[in-house]
Amino acid sequence: MRPYLFSFKIGGVVVRAEPSWLFLALLVGWSLAVGFFPDQNAALGTSTYVFMAILGVFGLTFSIIAHELSHTFVGRALGMPINRVTLFIFGGAAELEEEPKSPMIELVMALAGPLMSLFLALVFSQLAMLDATGGPQAPLAMVLAYLGLINLLLGLFNMLPAFPLDGGRVLRAILWLLGGDRRKATRWASLAGEGFAVFFIISGIYLLIATGSLAGLWWIVIGFFLRSAAKSSRVELETRLALGDIRVIDLVAPGIETADAGMTVADFIAGKLVRHHRDWFAVTDGERLVGRAGLAEARAVPVDARASTRLSAIAVKPGANELLPAHAGADRAFAQMQKHHLLRVYLVDGERFAGTLSMADLLEYARLRNLFADAKLG
Repeated sequence: MRPYLFSFKIGGVVVRAEPSWLFLALLVGWSLAVGFFPDQNAALGTSTYVFMAILGVFGLTFSIIAHELSHTFVGRALGMPINRVTLFIFGGAAELEEEPKSPMIELVMALAGPLMSLFLALVFSQLAMLDATGGPQAPLAMVLAYLGLINLLLGLFNMLPAFPLDGGRVLRAILWLLGGDRRKATRWASLAGEGFAVFFIISGIYLLIATGSLAGLWWIVIGFFLRSAAKSSRVELETRLALGDIRVIDLVAPGIETADAGMTVADFIAGKLVRHHRDWFAVTDGERLVGRAGLAEARAVPVDARASTRLSAIAVKPGANELLPAHAGADRAFAQMQKHHLLRVYLVDGERFAGTLSMADLLEYARLRNLFADAKLG
């Protein structure tokens, strides 16, 4: 299980933060405490700036969670299965388990986040104005004004027409709605995302060289992240589309090679691992899947016990997430392996073991299918 800084549920949605979120929180907190707030009011003490920075970081965290939950709850209301929101170094993401079925669902869901950020910008700005106890330079008013500003920037930045940002998803939805082709719409929106990424990188280099500002380095990092995200999002969608009309069982090669649960570990090493030059085998009892065993499991058995130890005793049982019905769609297998970070799944037809399917197999099939689809379109 991957480590998270925190994890909680709200409305059935898991909200969690990756360790990289801590770096962003510390960076934002440091910049607020030593730069932003002292520049606004130099008469306050260090401890006050630190406390204000902590409030600012908590407010930013709340704002990003609210932004992503807006996507999530609107998407769920429209029939989209979204069960997790994850915070990381570049902000947050509502994790889609499948792509929207129509451009209107995509459009409405994409707009929900920026609209929430703009709403929060208005709320925090109004609260800052109402805090008249110490004037606009009072600590609480400054924190609220910062949160109003950061939500405004968050809403505007996310509306850039650069996929996979919210604005890029709006662009894709519009192109999809007008042209009726989700694949082409994704390509154009991704190209827009890569274009903005190049702009950020070039601008960051200029800022770094011309002014010596470290903000330029942050622009460069954001540019490379956006470029990578745009490309990976396009590849992911094209993969799902290529797999959408085929069953997983159709991708499994005939003649499944398995190891019998009743054989000894010694026979397994000599007759399976060494003879067939493979790292692991599915272990079966008749037609029923028991688990898998390979080099690591076999080597863990003492040499003098290998002749008396049955393979069933060392077989690693598959988890529920590693099992998939043999007649399920290949796109479902891809989504399941992505969601749970799996290298392979085991296919079952009732109680009968039907084969294994790896992520590498899925990606290669999708790559070849897209390659020949492109050749046909050309």
